[in-house]
Amino acid sequence: MTPRRRRFDATWLPFGMMIGLTVGIGLGLSVIGNIFAGALVGFVGGAALGIALGFRDPRRTGNDEDADDDRYRREHGDPGPQHGDR
Repeated sequence: MTPRRRRFDATWLPFGMMIGLTVGIGLGLSVIGNIFAGALVGFVGGAALGIALGFRDPRRTGNDEDADDDRYRREHGDPGPQHGDR
């Protein structure tokens, strides 16, 4: 069963970092003139964006999503990892 109180959804973190890195490189070349400084600033800004997007609104629960996940697992099973070498 899925946890009932998820305060942070880490799915957004890598997306924020990738978007920030890409935007930072572009801005670093055009505004700062240094690709590495722009990439660093973009990476940090993207990580902050990913963290900010990852926090859930405490008034909005994920019960509907959790119920859908639980229903899918009941109907289709919850198989473990598939290993191709066996």
